[in-house]
Amino acid sequence: MDIADLIIDQNPWWKRKGAMTEDKHITKLKESSIKWNPRIRHTFNLNSDIVYTLRGPRQVGKTTLLKLMIEELLNRDRVNPRSILYCTCDLIDNPEKLVDILQYYLEKIRPKTKTRSYIFLDEISSVKEWQKAIKHLSDIGRLVNTTIILTGSHTIDIKRAYERLPGRRGEPNYLNDTLDKILLPMKFVEYVETIRRDLRETILRLNILRQKRREELIQHICAGTITDEINELLLYEKDIKSLFESYLITGGIPLAVDEYIRTGKISESVYKIYVDSVLGDITRWDKKESYLRQILRRIFETIGNPISWNTLKENTDISSHNTVAEYADIMKDSFVLYYLRFYDIARNEPIYHKNKKIHFYDPFFYHALKAWVYGKDPFEESMNSLKDTQIIGILTEGIVGSHLIRLSFLLAKQKQLFDYEQTLFHWKSKKGREVDFIMNISGLILLPIEVKYQSKIAKSDRYSIIDFLKSSGINKGIILSKDIIESNGKIITLPVWLFLMLV
Repeated sequence: MDIADLIIDQNPWWKRKGAMTEDKHITKLKESSIKWNPRIRHTFNLNSDIVYTLRGPRQVGKTTLLKLMIEELLNRDRVNPRSILYCTCDLIDNPEKLVDILQYYLEKIRPKTKTRSYIFLDEISSVKEWQKAIKHLSDIGRLVNTTIILTGSHTIDIKRAYERLPGRRGEPNYLNDTLDKILLPMKFVEYVETIRRDLRETILRLNILRQKRREELIQHICAGTITDEINELLLYEKDIKSLFESYLITGGIPLAVDEYIRTGKISESVYKIYVDSVLGDITRWDKKESYLRQILRRIFETIGNPISWNTLKENTDISSHNTVAEYADIMKDSFVLYYLRFYDIARNEPIYHKNKKIHFYDPFFYHALKAWVYGKDPFEESMNSLKDTQIIGILTEGIVGSHLIRLSFLLAKQKQLFDYEQTLFHWKSKKGREVDFIMNISGLILLPIEVKYQSKIAKSDRYSIIDFLKSSGINKGIILSKDIIESNGKIITLPVWLFLMLV
């Protein structure tokens, strides 16, 4: 396929402006029972010469988000359809070919006027050393009056963009913004507002999605204050708890959520789409599928416990713990997993050589990959997991951690350099009692959070947080329960579902 055919086929609006209504991603979204509108969509400044990256796990909706932005541009009276280029990079294998494609567009298709152009390059990670192409075109002045958005599923490209495009990416839209965006699965509060219109109206009325208000609510929670928003949400406890149980199955993956709402189950093909995408990432890095299966099996066997790479190597035919680390890092950089390092109170920093805890970013990832590892029916296994209190606890802890990562980013003063491994940790006292999460934001917030997804909180359930408070000098901690809400001196207990609605 020559360059003209490759990009003309992907940009039908050049010939017919209304063609966007027939795009498969837009059509699928309109037919879906859920209409998720990620707020990250509104953080792009399309009126400046900026090179953005949009990262996130596969199958979370990055391509659909690009198509929505294109549709919005096409609906603007002053935007020439030929000023918009969309190109998926799956068939582009080197930066030279990428330069040829962009040069063809800029010279043959782009309007000759001085109007702004918008370039959307999907799955840029498929092009090795793509930064060379962008750098070359920038250096020869071809990207003036152009906004670029690049998507991919691996974080390593973000670092390379910094290293190889210094001074060529433009400036953020506003103070403390970032040029490198991350689209993660729906948070629980987004899940609730997306599938329940009545609850969405309540959420909007309470204004709990506004960043400043969420920051204030976290401060009130830490102070042990039960706010009006909390009291209002408690009126909907039955409905929201039921939604949390569904979230344990579908996570925040739009395709899974849509099918579960429409049919009451999730087909094997939906799980397979996700598993195949993970296997594709592993293959791309020249890794073995058999090693991935063994490492994931060990992760499932040890999940929730602090472990070393050597521990994960046990009972596999992998000879080196370094190999295990490489595979785990690929999954971490592809937003499948996240790590929690051990927190050193004295140094106020993580200790990298101590055991780490590993969780999945989303419960759907857990179900899909576990079924693949063990050769089980994925939906049947996910439903069986809700009968196992231990698995529910593990999934809940993982959900809380992924939400705390996002909260840490929200509160961070330096978003461009944000690294959650410097803000979220686990901890263990000298008495052997563990705290699930220690959140440390810019040296201003140090907060221990323990997940106890159960209906009764015994005195002994508070001991781990009490140990941390004594060791650190901090005077507040949080326990996340199944349905208990109370303030007991220095420790406030909240239902998990309620906490997730507020963060």
